[in-house]
Amino acid sequence: MKQWKGAKQRARAARPMWAPRRAGRSSARWRLSSKLGRVSKWIGWACLGILVAGATGWGGLQAYRQAQPILHDWLEVREVTLAGIQHLSREEVLDRLGLQPGETLWSANPAVLSERLMTHPWIKQASVTRSLPHQLIVTLVERQPVVMLKSSSSALLLDKEGQVLTPLSVLEGAEFPILIGVDPDRVMQGDDRARQLVRNGIRLAGLLGDEFDGLPEIDLGNPENAVAYVQGLRFQFGPASFEEKWERYRKIDRTLHVSVGDEQANPKHEIDLRYPGKVIVRERG
Repeated sequence: MKQWKGAKQRARAARPMWAPRRAGRSSARWRLSSKLGRVSKWIGWACLGILVAGATGWGGLQAYRQAQPILHDWLEVREVTLAGIQHLSREEVLDRLGLQPGETLWSANPAVLSERLMTHPWIKQASVTRSLPHQLIVTLVERQPVVMLKSSSSALLLDKEGQVLTPLSVLEGAEFPILIGVDPDRVMQGDDRARQLVRNGIRLAGLLGDEFDGLPEIDLGNPENAVAYVQGLRFQFGPASFEEKWERYRKIDRTLHVSVGDEQANPKHEIDLRYPGKVIVRERG
């Protein structure tokens, strides 16, 4: 027994003080190998996903190319319905709409088409909607002419906002109230002062048109005094406050005993509304 213990002690003494931990190194190698395996697997799945997506996209593209003629036939614009036309012709609207041959409901952009229509001077509002399978519905709100701006060499037809609708011949008969004293070319060029004078004249023409049967003529040549002629009467309004001055006149017009007629060039009476709180009537020879 003592001999066995001594042999055991000698064996322990012969064992080195430190030995490498082989088991720990093996564990680290295993973990690294496991991580590399998982990364490789992820890369493999990603590559497979890319291949599947590419194949699907390519297949979808080929299917679309084969179905494109059928879709075009199903959605081709074959009818355009117009609503709200009063002054414009169908041909004018279609020309401004600018649809290309073979246009489809898919390629026709309603917002773009509406903006294109509103570049026409007669069109105030426009909307375009699709209606399957082959129809576009165009709804318009046209501007309404209210006055003619006239000079010795040119004339313009305007709406109530002063928007130029179309040039006219100076020889054309008057179907609307006439504005004079402002150069039509300045209005066409967008001159702010000229446009403001025109808008003042339009307001004044509206007031007179509601009261008299004849077509008034408004002289805006003096910016400080708008002068109106209608049914043999000459009104002086000054530069502004037309509504207040007109109401002042209407309150006493029945007591003035002023006769009216058709003499625009040589009015019989002049009514001066330029002074606050006053209506001055002068008889003209």
